[in-house]
Amino acid sequence: MSFFDARRAPAVVKHGLLRRYCQPFAYKAGSRTGGRVTFLDGYAGAGCYEDDTPGSPLVLLEAAKRVSPSRDVEAVFIEEDPATFSRLQEVLDTRCGGQKYLPLAGDVDEHLDFVLRMCHDRALFAFLDPFGPALSRHRLQDLLRRRAHENLPTDVLLHVSVRSVWNFGSRLTKAKRERRPLSRQDEAFAGRLDDFLGAGWWRSSFEEAAAAGPEEGKPAAIALRLAEQYAEEVARQTGYLAISMPVRRRPQHAPIFVLTLFTRHPDGAWLFADCVGHAGLDWEEAWRDAEASKEGANGQLGLFAPGNASIFDREDYERNHSEKWIGIIRDNIDGLLERFQPLILQRHVVEVYGATLGTGARETHVRKAVKRLHEDGLVDHDGKGRSMERAEMFRPARYDSSTLAG
Repeated sequence: MSFFDARRAPAVVKHGLLRRYCQPFAYKAGSRTGGRVTFLDGYAGAGCYEDDTPGSPLVLLEAAKRVSPSRDVEAVFIEEDPATFSRLQEVLDTRCGGQKYLPLAGDVDEHLDFVLRMCHDRALFAFLDPFGPALSRHRLQDLLRRRAHENLPTDVLLHVSVRSVWNFGSRLTKAKRERRPLSRQDEAFAGRLDDFLGAGWWRSSFEEAAAAGPEEGKPAAIALRLAEQYAEEVARQTGYLAISMPVRRRPQHAPIFVLTLFTRHPDGAWLFADCVGHAGLDWEEAWRDAEASKEGANGQLGLFAPGNASIFDREDYERNHSEKWIGIIRDNIDGLLERFQPLILQRHVVEVYGATLGTGARETHVRKAVKRLHEDGLVDHDGKGRSMERAEMFRPARYDSSTLAG
């Protein structure tokens, strides 16, 4: 079965994020550019799957359609593979009548300058979702800096292939332990990773693991740390905020990629974290449905098939996990209040959510966590109001940390 035969759980996450994030991005960011917005899908694929389920181009165009009464949205779709590009054109021609879009055959790097000239006076949301190493780090940082210099609203949602990094890292550590050089093919792929991640720095983590022995530093865990460090450094060097979500095929699996949003506006970071919470529930439903559709040995249905386990119920799942999420977020905010006075939640999105980011936890759970802190006399805000995340929060005047600790 090819990738485009049917959506898998990781693709459900990506499309869930696009559906929920792009529409409010167009409204908010477009308000600063006279309603003019561009959606860029840099690795567009075929447009839809063989079962006719929409791919990212159709998801983006649907978002554009929803905001069309008040926003002028144009979409640009880039696809390098000739056969896939031909299929993309067919899908767009037959399913997107009346929508403004431009399909471009070739590589993102080849067309990027042209696209940036096109949207010189427009807000830009760019979705970069390749199968392996994507746009070079130099080009990505140049894009972010140029748009920041021009003071144009710009968000980039980037797929960082953890699996590509850890597969190569496994070969690198093995070669180091066996004291032999990399193959010519591996050296070529290492060059691609140098372009994407930034030359040199990432290799030392695998080399140190090789020196420490086979029990130290699994390549998958190292690759995930590198993906997170990459996002942090790109954000720091460009003045953007970065919010990341690791995506797995199944709960027990290592992440195969990380989705990172780069945004300059705290509103974007706050909204994206909420969207990531919804996407986490999408993922739970998708992988369970996939298990339910499998047949095991002797024709028996899979572990989560109807009859063996209940069909996934989002509301029931949330009820069973909300208390845990709220408790973690409550403790996170309590710790932040010890460090920041005033505390503005919007400036500390990753720290606020902590381990709950992407699990299903959303703004509603953050509000409940703040409410509980208020009831306990630990914060002066009651968790109410439309702009809670922007409010300045303090310890109450009567708060005495030593008394509460005792």
